[in-house]
Amino acid sequence: MQRIPTLVGIAGHFAGEVYPLRYGKTLTVGRSRDADFSLKRTEKYRTQTPEERERDESAQTVSAKHFQITMYNLRSIEVKNLSPNGLQVDGKPVEQAVLNDVANKPHELRFGLEEALRLEMRMHEDQE
Repeated sequence: MQRIPTLVGIAGHFAGEVYPLRYGKTLTVGRSRDADFSLKRTEKYRTQTPEERERDESAQTVSAKHFQITMYNLRSIEVKNLSPNGLQVDGKPVEQAVLNDVANKPHELRFGLEEALRLEMRMHEDQE
């Protein structure tokens, strides 16, 4: 077991979803099924009827590829906005940010109408 920076869904479609980061791999978050962490693969979205999905304004405010996050090491996790709808890190709008203290404190990423993820350290089985 090891502690790994992990995206944890705390609001919106992503609530309850968990995605650990991998060293050197860029992760794309968005609505598209092509995104690594996709809104369309969340439990909430998959259980909606086609009519509910059509009326789901919240899902429609998440871009196909909304943002990227890359972990180079624990002191260098880069977040990059890809959407005209914006991205907030810890309540501040950002186009690009480098988080260098994830080992010591979590960060909140908000996007779309109501989506929120927390970047925090979590215990996971060894990946390699």
